[in-house]
Amino acid sequence: MRGRIARELTEEDVHEIAVRYLTRREYGIEELRRKLIQRGSDTAIAEQVVTDLAGQNLVSDQRFTEMYVRTRMRRLFGPLKIRGELRSLGISDFLIEEAMPVEQETWFDSALQWAEKRCHGVLDYAGRAKIYRSLMNRGFSHEQANVALDRLNSSD
Repeated sequence: MRGRIARELTEEDVHEIAVRYLTRREYGIEELRRKLIQRGSDTAIAEQVVTDLAGQNLVSDQRFTEMYVRTRMRRLFGPLKIRGELRSLGISDFLIEEAMPVEQETWFDSALQWAEKRCHGVLDYAGRAKIYRSLMNRGFSHEQANVALDRLNSSD
């Protein structure tokens, strides 16, 4: 498909491009539509192809959201960051809430794991502040960051 941007992409071309994208990883519906338009597809054709693929269950916001949340949690990102990233990818708040774990203890444990990775020795005030900022940047709430730091201090 490279080099075909000089001519209009047909619906078959766009479908082939979309399927090739989907073989590499999961995409959300809006993300795939944006990617096809960015690739040079007409908006109407991209909409039609994505609608057809969603009808065939080849692209699914629910499946993408579940996969994305699992992946980001495994990499120790917090709920605020995950939620923000999914919103920017065009995922509805309903699907986000459905995919996110309800138990707060999960997030406290993730925050503690991240803090333990960042902690090197005894924590003074500056070290504690540095880890706190790191937790906030990773999308953990103030409460989650403070609980993680308290647990970190108590385990020393």
